[in-house]
Amino acid sequence: MVLIGAFSVDAIDLSPTKIVLAVTAFLPFWAIVRIFYALFISPHKDIPGPLLARFTRLWELRQMIRGDSHETIVNLHKQHGPIIRLAPNRYSLNTLEAQKKIYAHGGDFNKTNYYNAAEDPSRPNMFSLTDETVHADRRKKLSNLYSMSSLVSYEDAVDRMNAVCIRKLNEMAERKKKVLIPEFMQCYAFDVIGEITLDKNFGMMENEGDVDGLMKLVHFLIRYQGVVGIMPEFHLPIYKLGRLMGSKGVNIMETIAKSQIDKHRGNIIEKENARSDPFVTKLLKLESAGKVKYEHMLDSMGSNIAAGSDTTAITLSAALYYLYRNPLILETLRKEVDDFASEGKVSDPISFKEAQSMPYLQAVIMETLRLHSAVGYIYPRTVPKGGVQLSGRWFPAGTEVGVSAWALHRNPEVYGEDAEEFRPERFLDNSSSKNPATQLGGSFAFGAGSRTCIGKNISLLEMSKVLPQIVRQFDLVFVDDKPWELFSTWFVWQKYYCYIEPRKC
Repeated sequence: MVLIGAFSVDAIDLSPTKIVLAVTAFLPFWAIVRIFYALFISPHKDIPGPLLARFTRLWELRQMIRGDSHETIVNLHKQHGPIIRLAPNRYSLNTLEAQKKIYAHGGDFNKTNYYNAAEDPSRPNMFSLTDETVHADRRKKLSNLYSMSSLVSYEDAVDRMNAVCIRKLNEMAERKKKVLIPEFMQCYAFDVIGEITLDKNFGMMENEGDVDGLMKLVHFLIRYQGVVGIMPEFHLPIYKLGRLMGSKGVNIMETIAKSQIDKHRGNIIEKENARSDPFVTKLLKLESAGKVKYEHMLDSMGSNIAAGSDTTAITLSAALYYLYRNPLILETLRKEVDDFASEGKVSDPISFKEAQSMPYLQAVIMETLRLHSAVGYIYPRTVPKGGVQLSGRWFPAGTEVGVSAWALHRNPEVYGEDAEEFRPERFLDNSSSKNPATQLGGSFAFGAGSRTCIGKNISLLEMSKVLPQIVRQFDLVFVDDKPWELFSTWFVWQKYYCYIEPRKC
């Protein structure tokens, strides 16, 4: 018998029935305390937002499942101002000052456990890492593979896939096929990133659709992260249950990556003087130099394929939609492309360096990234020790805060009264105080600070090269006048159909 104070442990009834009854009796009390705290005691009781969000994360979870969280955050900021509540301890801020402070280089705002749902619990990846020191070390070892100077070695891969893209668009035009543009752009992005990363494309453009369920898998994983990230404590048991039930879906990309690593491992020396090394060969060289581990190679290749394909596809789909819905803007871009070609300023295919010298093309890309950022949710961060002042409000340590690119990019105080219009010229007006290049360094679409998307340059490479080729050769005719459909969890996907036709003028 053990005595605790004046009580005998064996005198306490710890039967399962008693425990269940005790917990059941406690829950209403706990709920009342939580509601009382949220309404009367919390230092943030006056921050506006949905009533349910004061007490539970279920409101936020519902928005993620419904697929309109991107629009909801924008509308809540319009209604309530620069600071809104998303959950009992999570807030969205919509000011340039907050964006710069939260995501500053060398800042103390670590990622929250929202990102846990994007990882194998036994092996955090670079995207999900919350330890900034570990993240910085891993990113430093890989950063050269994503640098602007490395893009030259990936251009051949992009050119090969661009040729396939143009050929398939011609074929679909001849067949008068009704094309789901975002799906085909996803096929394009998958094939390009496969060619760059694995030295092997997936054949999706040739198939005009998904191959081996890879696209479906990536969409599931992104949606899973968006939904389960709201309640990340459920990720580990769900992950273990999936393993227990023999789920093999999440291993598809890893299996592909392993096979290509094995294939290229013996060819490192042979490819030493090759015209251009694929990403996998560059990784193998880093591994042989002891700079990266095998599991980090798998993570990098998997992230390229998953996040890289979606970000590029979403942005290209948005660019085409905005261009062909705005004939004057399309005409301006076409004139620039035609003039550069007639003056011998661009080759065929257009090189990345040449595309970068085309101001209106780059303005179109930046305006697309502004108005339709791939990520529709906030980039959540944890307030560091000691607390912080943000947008005139004090937030204690441990509070989760973030900024939504969708909301910030539509903020008239940052981008002017026409912030919700597609107007590439705003990126060419160097005299304007609302010039986003001055305000935000261009765009918040890829994140900011040390956690800026590492694959940003590869995505810009793809878009800069393929977009002028498409607009120069094709007309996209919408099947109807209805606006596109949007659905978001983490990424904001589009749905719209067009007929492809040879360019008429």
